[in-house]
Amino acid sequence: MSFKAYVQNFYDMRDMAPVQHVGAHSRPFANAAKMGYDPAGTEWTYQYFSTCEITYGGAALIANHGPADHIFYILEGEGYSMMNGKRYAYKAGDIMWTPGNYDHEMYPDGTANLKFLVTLCPRGFKQSEPYIKNVNDAKVTEKEGVTFFTLADEEITGSPTQEFHIVDVYPGAKLTLDTPKSDVIAYMYNGQCVATVDGEKLEMNRQEDAVVIPMGAKWEIENVSKQCVRFALSLSPCR
Repeated sequence: MSFKAYVQNFYDMRDMAPVQHVGAHSRPFANAAKMGYDPAGTEWTYQYFSTCEITYGGAALIANHGPADHIFYILEGEGYSMMNGKRYAYKAGDIMWTPGNYDHEMYPDGTANLKFLVTLCPRGFKQSEPYIKNVNDAKVTEKEGVTFFTLADEEITGSPTQEFHIVDVYPGAKLTLDTPKSDVIAYMYNGQCVATVDGEKLEMNRQEDAVVIPMGAKWEIENVSKQCVRFALSLSPCR
């Protein structure tokens, strides 16, 4: 394992101004350095996992990250991306799969800000095609009080860089997966949970807490509240 599991909260991080963005700010829960990887090396899984918000009138200007896949999961607002001359429109609850080696731009649509989760993952990259999928159209799997809405995996994307699921965990239930070869990030919308990673308990008590878990760890996240708790669950590379 390259790092020790940790919990990071959105409100404890400073805003950063991403390069080639106008009217935008981001807060990274994880990146190569935070996760103990050599940023100059080739073994890291996430270049970053962040929240990002683009204000009305702002933009993420044209970029191309080479052989690494982006996921944009829209939390609030509406917007669109331009890729290879084609317009892809999205709204809250949509995933925008943005393959590596694609020039891409991103803009809010309407008068509201656009808030989203964003990943960039290179490990195992294979060239794929862009797509949009809404959580209501996702593949659904249910098991012991936990419901997975799968928006990205190797079968869906064609590239093994990452998986992405929206997960509902009901009171008293536990979210757990076998992840011997995948780093894991679980971003909690709201609620109260306890993550146990290799026997260490990590409290998740605040809206927009995220737990970052190294590959090979034994882990579970228990919902200790009286309400359903929703997570955005990211794994890199795919299991």
